[in-house]
Formats: sequence, structure tokens, C-alpha cells
Amino acid sequence: MKLIVGFFETKPGKREAYLEAARDHLEKSRLDPDCHYIELVPMPGHPDRILLAEAFTSEAAHRRHEDTDHMRALWAVGPSLLSHVVIDSMVSDTVEHIDERFD
Repeated sequence: MKLIVGFFETKPGKREAYLEAARDHLEKSRLDPDCHYIELVPMPGHPDRILLAEAFTSEAAHRRHEDTDHMRALWAVGPSLLSHVVIDSMVSDTVEHIDERFD
């Protein structure tokens, strides 16, 4: 199984726009039988922060998920709506930490 947890920091006032941009991606991802769950959760008290939580059956399943048109479309809007993304990916005892700024 592959688990992904992270935080997206949107540019000031862009959280709702990002969540709207992510809607199609989330809906299509949830149709994938190898996706146990995928959620983007607005953080109360932090108007520009979103929690990311995902689980896939395997590393290979997650790689297939990353190679979809809807994933590419969502990442394409990142530079205009996001300022910072931190993602931790865990497969068994392997941990990968991603820290990317869109400044």
C-alpha cells in the first residue's frame, strides 16, 4: 500500500479556487479501483491551507494515478494557485518527502 499525506498552501485567498480546480481530479481518482481514498480537506483556522490524504493499493497504482490527464491538469494550475506543497509518501517502511515552492 502507498499512503500520501501532505499540506497545500494556496496563494492568499485562492483556497476555494484550488479546491474547485481539484474537483474533477478527485472525482475521477475516486473511480479508480486501486484508490482507497483521496481527500483534500480545508484546514479550519488556516484560510490558505489544505490537507491532502491519499491511499493506493500499491506504488505502481499510485504511479498510474500520477500519469493521468486529470492529474496533469491539476498540477498545471498549481503555479497560479499554490505557493507551497509538502507531501510525504510512504510505502511500507520507505518514506519520501517532497517540499516544493511555487514562488
